[in-house]
Amino acid sequence: MTARLRTALVVAAAALVLGAVAVGVPLALHRGAGSPAAIPEPPELDAAHCPVAWPVGGVGAADRPGPLVPADGVVSVTLCELPGAMPSWIEPAPPRVLTARAGEVIAAMNALPSAADGNRACTFVAFPTEMSLVVSYAGRAPVAVLLDRNCGTAGTDGRTRRITGTDGAHPAVADAFLARYREQLAAATSPAAVKTPACEAALSSADIEVRTQADEPRDDFARNRGGVDAFAPSALVEVRACRYRPGHDGLRLATQHAQRQDLAAFHDLVNAAAQRVTDTSDCATAGSPTTIDVVWLADATGAVAELRVPRQPCPEFRRAGFPGLVAPPQLLVQLDHWLT
Repeated sequence: MTARLRTALVVAAAALVLGAVAVGVPLALHRGAGSPAAIPEPPELDAAHCPVAWPVGGVGAADRPGPLVPADGVVSVTLCELPGAMPSWIEPAPPRVLTARAGEVIAAMNALPSAADGNRACTFVAFPTEMSLVVSYAGRAPVAVLLDRNCGTAGTDGRTRRITGTDGAHPAVADAFLARYREQLAAATSPAAVKTPACEAALSSADIEVRTQADEPRDDFARNRGGVDAFAPSALVEVRACRYRPGHDGLRLATQHAQRQDLAAFHDLVNAAAQRVTDTSDCATAGSPTTIDVVWLADATGAVAELRVPRQPCPEFRRAGFPGLVAPPQLLVQLDHWLT
């Protein structure tokens, strides 16, 4: 093969790769079994025991034998987030520290299978945050386990294990952490202190139209919601429904109702309605709502979320990030029972 032909083939291959990146096609990076597996330096941790920056070398591919993290002397596990490589409207959540049942999260991490076979495939997915689980010990330095969602691996100190995702963004070990963290929050939260926001006296069209991310219905449940979890993963403590009808200067509060008892059935209705479904509402062409129910939910952890349920001229269901869902008839009947 002539040098000119070899050069042409190299240039053509490079152009093909660059073209794939330009049109947004995910590329997989395969590490061969014979590739050198360097052990990355452990990340520097801040006062909260969270990495101050995502390591340049990432998780790596080396996998020494033994447990991923020591299981003795565990004091706590902290879920940490750093900004991702690409700018995003999603802000990293503050550190969440788990002390109750932390050993169960350690067991889940140590049960992860080895990733030393060299067949990991790394995709170019722009996650808004980078996640890690940092284990703190009595009398021993903390250990940071980096969760590389692009490559599907978790790694620390020359050990690399496979992680499975539950929704494309949440590793199963993070879901295990969040489930126990919500239980910890609920155990430390007095139900009497949990309140929903008061109904506003009036709403303008700007209050209910979603044009930017800031206009979305409030969803504090999302911070501690895992990939396998329902919209409202913890028990509801209070529901406040506010119905608005046309007034002389916009939508005015007509009736309201606060409910703190017998919420299990309504909780199920909300989670069923909040699912992403294919038969979305056909209300988009009906115009702005002239009657709307704003429903506030407060759960056992003290978190709050907002639902918007336009009633006229067309009924639908809106949650953060998912407008135009079909409103289940049972949900509408329950709101009418409370508000008429």
